[in-house]
Amino acid sequence: MRFSPRYGLAAGLVLFGLVGGLVYGLTTRPPIEEQLAAADDSKPSPDEAAVHKALESFVSAFNENDAKKVGTTLTANAEYIDEKSNRIEGTAAIIDMLTKFFAGSKGAKLQITPEGARTVAPGVVIEDGESTVTIPEKKTESVRKYTMVYVKIEGSWKIASIREYPEEPEVLTPEERLQDLAWFVGEWVDEGGDSLVMNNVRFSTDKTHLIREFSVKQEGEEVMKGMQWIGVDPLTGTIKGWSFDTSGGRSESTWTKNGAQWLVRSSGVTSDGDESGGTYIFNLLNKDRIELKVMHKVVGDTVEADSTAIMVRKPTAPKK
Repeated sequence: MRFSPRYGLAAGLVLFGLVGGLVYGLTTRPPIEEQLAAADDSKPSPDEAAVHKALESFVSAFNENDAKKVGTTLTANAEYIDEKSNRIEGTAAIIDMLTKFFAGSKGAKLQITPEGARTVAPGVVIEDGESTVTIPEKKTESVRKYTMVYVKIEGSWKIASIREYPEEPEVLTPEERLQDLAWFVGEWVDEGGDSLVMNNVRFSTDKTHLIREFSVKQEGEEVMKGMQWIGVDPLTGTIKGWSFDTSGGRSESTWTKNGAQWLVRSSGVTSDGDESGGTYIFNLLNKDRIELKVMHKVVGDTVEADSTAIMVRKPTAPKK
């Protein structure tokens, strides 16, 4: 959930309850006192203990959905900097934003997990941590990393600055990454010119790779066959393919999604020892037809003409 444009720079704020990015199910966490105690087993300095009290007051006011009370925990010129480096300045502006937010997100709750406070100058403490905002009625939860700056004013600690950072991108498993290529699974026929190319594509047993078995026939006689494994390269994180054919050739390719197309850049060596390479563009026309463009193909010193072929899904044999 994000604020509408009229809320200006407040968009994306998590510490003040604006939920952006991925949405998760609601969870239960320990009270703030337990989290603060667990964050540092060593005895905190007097300043750190006072800062923790200020943080408890901030969280308590937020969880009461009391914007003005939250404002009392901030300095008069407090600032908020979101994950895109947009800035909201002044407690009055923050209170106004919170008032509107609480009106549309009743019962919003904030939980804080501090990761350590450090005194950087007399009367100045910086603390990093993780914030979680839940909105029960909307069944949403958002988690962000943050940095808070506290200053000591006339003996009391106030929050002078809050900066949040972008949510870490979701890490997908190799199986999840390959789901974008699930359309490739099946038997495909490319019959053009003087050759017949057959492709049989399936997932490996553990779903971490696509396995493509291919064969080429000319005048009814098989002249080549081979196998390609397509998966996530653990070194680069990109989707790659590794091919070997019965004539002794091999190749490696990089698969990149480009809208509805897949761009495949390949390089390898033929059985004669000639270097080869080319660019292949797969365009899924529908679930049963693929347009394949071959461009910039080079074998040894020979540059081959660009070409286009249509791969058709082989019909499933009728059940008897």
